[in-house]
Amino acid sequence: MSLIRCIDLLRHAHENSYAVGYFEAWDLESLLAVVRAAEVARSPVMVGFCGEYLANPQRKFKEDINLYGALARQVAQSASVPVATLLNESTDMNVAYQGVKAGFDMVMFVDEGMPIDRLTAVTHKLVEFAHACDVAVEGEVGSLGVADQSTGQQQAGHRTDPKIAAKFVAETGVDALAVSIGNIHFLEGRKVELDFELLEQLHERVSVPLVLHGGTGVDKADFRPSIERGIAKVNVGAGLKRVVIESDRRYLAESDPSRMNPNDVLGRGGRLDINVRGQAALMDEVIGFIKAFGGEAKAS
Repeated sequence: MSLIRCIDLLRHAHENSYAVGYFEAWDLESLLAVVRAAEVARSPVMVGFCGEYLANPQRKFKEDINLYGALARQVAQSASVPVATLLNESTDMNVAYQGVKAGFDMVMFVDEGMPIDRLTAVTHKLVEFAHACDVAVEGEVGSLGVADQSTGQQQAGHRTDPKIAAKFVAETGVDALAVSIGNIHFLEGRKVELDFELLEQLHERVSVPLVLHGGTGVDKADFRPSIERGIAKVNVGAGLKRVVIESDRRYLAESDPSRMNPNDVLGRGGRLDINVRGQAALMDEVIGFIKAFGGEAKAS
């Protein structure tokens, strides 16, 4: 149980016909909620943080990647189900290398505007370094569309070409490949239409486990046919934050913290604690996804 290598977890998912969920955390409470949900569902899980967000130059306070790596590993090691750790979607290659040194089990670098030849070369170097440290690397070919909830606008993506994807995997040595088949980042309020024919072609030509990002915008009924066509991991991020935001909104609408003991509102950890309410709502959401991924009771 507890900490497991990502490649072993992806292999287990493939052999047992489910997809492992990567549920992206942003602080200790969300990290713990994800692992606790996996323990309730008796499911393997992948946890971690977004490299782009942690290294965002506009952050008011600079974050230490090493601290987040140690935090993820410690929580994983204390879990009663298999847990792997990921530094997801670093848009700065230096941050991906920092993730390797920080002890994440897998790292990912993305630059959707970089020419494929250049992306292949820099990813190959990252893989060589990471593998020497017994760390896996997830790559990406193609680009996801991006939805902006604040404006209602959507940026188009570029679907993954099977031939280019197969060549990229062969030349870089990545351990998993994120694909674009109609999935969209940050989509809320409606669901995408996945291109299952394209996914079948990718599954036939690509030799490593396939990954579906943008899980929030995918209809839960579409996860099973995606898994049958090679998806071994599904990433869920933005929707988890929305669940906690809505939990906090309801709490503030129903309660008057100015008339409450502040220790009950924050820190005591009882039924009146706003963070406990948020964690409980987040756990319910994660368990729902785990069931849709077929991961329930798959922890060995």
